[in-house]
Amino acid sequence: MKIIRTVFMGTPEFAVEPLRKLVESGFKPELCITQPDRPSGRKKRLTSPALKVAAESYRIEIWQPENINEEPTIALLRDIKPDLIITAAYGGYIGRIIRKIPLLAAINIHPSLLPRYRGATPINSALWNGDRKTGVSIFRLTARMDAGPILSQSEYNITEDDNYTKLLDKLSQQGAEDLIRLLQKWEISNIKGTLQDERKAIFCRKLQKDDLRINWEGSAGEIYNQVRALAEKPGAVTEFRGSLIKIIKCRIITAQKGFASGIIIDKLKKEGIIVSTGDGTLLVEKVQPAGKSIMNAYEFDLGARIRTGERFI
Repeated sequence: MKIIRTVFMGTPEFAVEPLRKLVESGFKPELCITQPDRPSGRKKRLTSPALKVAAESYRIEIWQPENINEEPTIALLRDIKPDLIITAAYGGYIGRIIRKIPLLAAINIHPSLLPRYRGATPINSALWNGDRKTGVSIFRLTARMDAGPILSQSEYNITEDDNYTKLLDKLSQQGAEDLIRLLQKWEISNIKGTLQDERKAIFCRKLQKDDLRINWEGSAGEIYNQVRALAEKPGAVTEFRGSLIKIIKCRIITAQKGFASGIIIDKLKKEGIIVSTGDGTLLVEKVQPAGKSIMNAYEFDLGARIRTGERFI
């Protein structure tokens, strides 16, 4: 069966690239469903989701229900009669009635190698755990979170330079390409999918405020992974001179010991600041002071005039 009518659901930046690919590949959605505009930033200005902004640029009809499973949305989807409903980080539970509306299926793009990292933070979790690889899974939506049959899965080898922001962008692009390949394949076959192995399921939770704080008594490897998993947003934070500062980029230097944790033990010109951890040292390369943009740690030192012996808390 040739896919003619699609509905796309998503909210953050991760959903934008799949939408772009759908439009460019001839699968332009009849409708985009996203979360309502929400207050954002210090001034709590009402801000549109990234997907809404993209959908507006493509002149696609937009629907922003507070509860997607209520009758107005159900009636709208039944009127459209989509072949497929496609979701990508929508941010809400899709109920059974909606899942049964499309002629073929309701499917989701998820940035992990399911059943590993079901849940809200699969990219953060892969980096935080020091995984060497991750990927994208496209699966049929079912009642259980991220547990449906897998229709497509592709791997990505994580590099040392990857952080959350970079990996989010890479997996969004990979997911978009995988989606189009799947839809083109679906035109000539009925893809049922492969059941997930429940014995291998790993779940990841939403980030909490305490997750952002760096514990300098931890190992250099643990802190390095935490920084990567949170950069550039929301960012791993520490306290310096009574104010919070985000550590955006760092790398492991040595297993040198003999200093209390969090002590600034040296500064490298044009490179950054060397900080002690529970089992070694890190070179802090990029930081973001409160209320300022991301900057090189060396540039931060030029303004702050950091002294060796000072401490991150």
